[in-house]
Amino acid sequence: MRETDLIRILLPIVLPILFIQGLWMFKDAKKRGEKYYWLWGVFGLLNTPGNLIIYLIITRVIIDRYRNSDKT
Repeated sequence: MRETDLIRILLPIVLPILFIQGLWMFKDAKKRGEKYYWLWGVFGLLNTPGNLIIYLIITRVIIDRYRNSDKT
C-alpha cells in the first residue's frame, strides 16, 4: 500500500475525531467557566487522545481540587 493510499484512508477517519474532540473540549471548558476556553478547543484539535487525557486531568482533578479548597 502506498503512502498516498494510506493518507486517503486515514484522513477521513482522523479529522472528524479531532474536530469532535476539539469542539467538545471547547464547549466543556466554556461551560465550566475556564478563562481560556478557546485555547482548550485549539489544543484539542492537535492530537488524540493525549490532549483529551491532559484536559480531563487538569479540569477534573487539579482545578476542581483547587476550587473546592477555596470554598472551605
